[in-house]
Amino acid sequence: MYDVSIVTVNYNSSDDTLNMVRSVKKNTSLNYELIIVDNNSSLDEFRKLDSLNDIKNIKVIRSKINLGFAGGNMLGFKEVNSKYCFFQNNDTLVMNNVIDKLYKACENDENIGLISPQLYDENRKRTTTFRSFPNIAEKYFGKGFQKLISRKKIYNNKKEYHEIIDVGVVSGASMFFRKKVFDKIGGFDTNFFLYCEEEDLSKRVWESGFKVCLEPRAHLIHLCGNSTSRNFKIEREFLISYYWLINKHFDFLGRFFMKLHIFFKYLTKAFKDGVNMKLFLFILNPRKEKYSLKYEQKTSDE
Repeated sequence: MYDVSIVTVNYNSSDDTLNMVRSVKKNTSLNYELIIVDNNSSLDEFRKLDSLNDIKNIKVIRSKINLGFAGGNMLGFKEVNSKYCFFQNNDTLVMNNVIDKLYKACENDENIGLISPQLYDENRKRTTTFRSFPNIAEKYFGKGFQKLISRKKIYNNKKEYHEIIDVGVVSGASMFFRKKVFDKIGGFDTNFFLYCEEEDLSKRVWESGFKVCLEPRAHLIHLCGNSTSRNFKIEREFLISYYWLINKHFDFLGRFFMKLHIFFKYLTKAFKDGVNMKLFLFILNPRKEKYSLKYEQKTSDE
């Protein structure tokens, strides 16, 4: 049994994956296993991972269909054999023994269910790593009002911290779970193909009685968005996931006001360009789910 299982998803970005693996090997002293799920990349991209096949603690799994972020991670999780599981984006680089620090934090506080390191961009500039779960107060009246009425302390995600803090939602690029908590909440909801998985997971961890935290002394570089490009279909996929999140976690009145906010937000942008107009028209469609990218994926026999 390992101390930590690292699960990462590769989709036509094998160079990033190989760089991530090198950074983990260089900066991790724990006994770990690394599970790489290839989400039906092109055959040329997949073959770039051949050099990892003979490494004892690394397992490469080839999916015959692109399962998306949630589905790919759940496929990898089936192979996990450890007390902790670290879902790490393949476009990240370990800076300073990140995994050891997150492991230590959880060992020192049994109430932590999910914890994330501080993220940095490719220029070593600190980036936003946590946020609040979407809520009506913030959407309509701003963060100041949300802080005023919140029962819990809400930290400013633009400030620098030097000790572990409780947060609402951590970045999906780096989620370090206590495995028993991940099991308890049922893992990723595979209704999400891309986006909003971290909001859903973080909320369910809090609801299960465990904490979601940031360990700012653990540093991880996130290169951001190398696997996907921004376009109408990607923007649409975010909306599909966001609507699913709202329907899942809000009551009738909450869903009404959250969706009303989306309506006016996209209405104000609709005439800026063609993409925004298409997105506004899309939110008027009552059957959004059928347009998800997961239904465009094709199986591969390679």
